[in-house]
Amino acid sequence: MKKIFRFIVILFILLSMLFSYTGCQEKVKESNIPIETAGTETAVVPVESDTVSTPDPEVTEEEQTDSQEEVVTDNTGTEVPGKPSRTYIDNMIFVNGKSLPVFALPGVFRSLDGNLVRKPTNQDFKNLQASRDPVTHEITGSLPNEVLSVDGEEPVNADSLVIYAGPYDYEFKYTYIEKDGRRQPVFSHGTDLQLTRIPMTNKYAVVKGGFLFWVDLDEETMDLYCLSETMGYSMYDNFWEIDGIKYLKVWAIRPSFNRDGTKMLFYTERATEEVGYVWVKDTVTGEEKPVPNTPAFTRVLQWRENRYAYLQSFGKIIEIDTVELTAKTVFDNEVTGSNSFNMIYPYVFNSVLDKDRNIFSEIINLNDGSKRKFEDSKYQRCDNITVVPNTNLLLLRYAYPQENNPIYHEAVILDLVTGKRCVISVPFEYNISSIYQYREYYVVNLYKYGDINNVHDQTSYFIPRTEIRFTD
Repeated sequence: MKKIFRFIVILFILLSMLFSYTGCQEKVKESNIPIETAGTETAVVPVESDTVSTPDPEVTEEEQTDSQEEVVTDNTGTEVPGKPSRTYIDNMIFVNGKSLPVFALPGVFRSLDGNLVRKPTNQDFKNLQASRDPVTHEITGSLPNEVLSVDGEEPVNADSLVIYAGPYDYEFKYTYIEKDGRRQPVFSHGTDLQLTRIPMTNKYAVVKGGFLFWVDLDEETMDLYCLSETMGYSMYDNFWEIDGIKYLKVWAIRPSFNRDGTKMLFYTERATEEVGYVWVKDTVTGEEKPVPNTPAFTRVLQWRENRYAYLQSFGKIIEIDTVELTAKTVFDNEVTGSNSFNMIYPYVFNSVLDKDRNIFSEIINLNDGSKRKFEDSKYQRCDNITVVPNTNLLLLRYAYPQENNPIYHEAVILDLVTGKRCVISVPFEYNISSIYQYREYYVVNLYKYGDINNVHDQTSYFIPRTEIRFTD
């Protein structure tokens, strides 16, 4: 089973590199969407595994009776200067079964730099198709790239620039806003670029088709990272050959950085698994070395003590010591290929389906090996497990089918230390597409069940973190 999974992983990488190879001289379009990990943040494009888009939130007649204009005040009831008045909507968000009035924005996701980027709506996609030239059939328009604010500021439209990585014939288009004295990328939709913020710098690591670039939007530079020679592994004699076409093995993907950006961990098959598929680069000295006997991995779950990285791989968590260059398995859910777990050291939350397809979840303490069952048997499965940075909290999104809405989901905020929870639910005719943390809020993205196009018409509801109450 493991060999089959590895073959699928390698085949996927080969196909990505083939598309990159054949299209390397074409301009790349826009993209993005945030995916959260503890440690380095990475943005991948949407088709969100956790998102989609939304229009302006419309309040129905029924909802208007429960909505009211309120002025934002401090805890003494005094109006806060410069803060906007907001419409608070009742009977849409329920915390532990009780309705909580909250304010909303058109559907947004959080970018790498903490900007709220509006998702394209169904109308935006219609407008894009309407821009198709009747003669050439080429699309002449583009999807909006717009940053919204919870503070009443006017929406900001992103600018764009094209950066050329010569002499490699790569040309990428980036959309960005000027904020805090620098350019910050804010892609709303499109492309296969994957961005990772490099800590302690204004640069980003960008992956496309197996090639890794260092990008500085302010300096408008893009440098290719992949080396032609590394520790005796050369692009000239390390390659796959498919149908007479050679594909280089000296590539790097899934970069992840420690807290101060001095170590970068990445995945490559330039050597063998015995030599190591996981490599570590010292970004100060430029030296890079493999970690012996390391397999392919899906993502980096967390960094600890600026030294240890925890990888998700074939249903296991592997601890990498980036100083000693050693690896050890610290968790195995014994379901090869299942990655339905996440962690905040020393705790691991694992959710699997038993032989009868019933959900079974538990919290494991890696320090003492203890296990606590987490009762969630009313749900069908856990679809998403996201870390809330700098806390002991996880955001869980559960499939909870209803008679008139088979794709209904509830969200649970779980405290890994106490095992207590807070349940976020919505009316049965709606569906939670994602939940994430933004500043002092938890943001829940909803769309109405029914027409498939509704998935592109979402609304984001902002729940103050102070309103969260944990129960047994």
